[in-house]
Amino acid sequence: MPNDNDCKSNRFRYLDHMTDCIIEAYGRKIEDAFENSALALVNTMFDINQVEIIKQKELTAQGHDLESLLYDFLEKVIILISVEGFIAAAFKVEISKNIGNNDTEGVYSLNAVAKGENVDFKKHSYKVEVKAITYHEMSIVQEKNRVKIRFLIDL
Repeated sequence: MPNDNDCKSNRFRYLDHMTDCIIEAYGRKIEDAFENSALALVNTMFDINQVEIIKQKELTAQGHDLESLLYDFLEKVIILISVEGFIAAAFKVEISKNIGNNDTEGVYSLNAVAKGENVDFKKHSYKVEVKAITYHEMSIVQEKNRVKIRFLIDL
């Protein structure tokens, strides 16, 4: 299991849990905190310090609130790794709220660019398998100049 020594610039940290992994990610804006959440998730599985920025992939996610948006986004990151064999060491996230008088009112959308490279098990240190993202322990706290996200991943 990862530890706080794996963290890049204190953008996230791992909290103690008996069997799974609880992640806290931080940012000045909600987009920063989402980016750092994705980095922490990837770093749970691989050492992101070994990943080179060679190419990029686009991701989209939807949610009826910020928690469901985070869940969908992190699931897409897992799919990117497990299905497409791509690991990212950098993310750029844009979040928007669809406002209007139609079925998308109040729905959040996320567009992200994930930058990294294809998995190479000779190069990248594989740590642990992530089974799923969960809503258990999930919280998003927005303060004046800081956003803190907490979520649990099932290992």
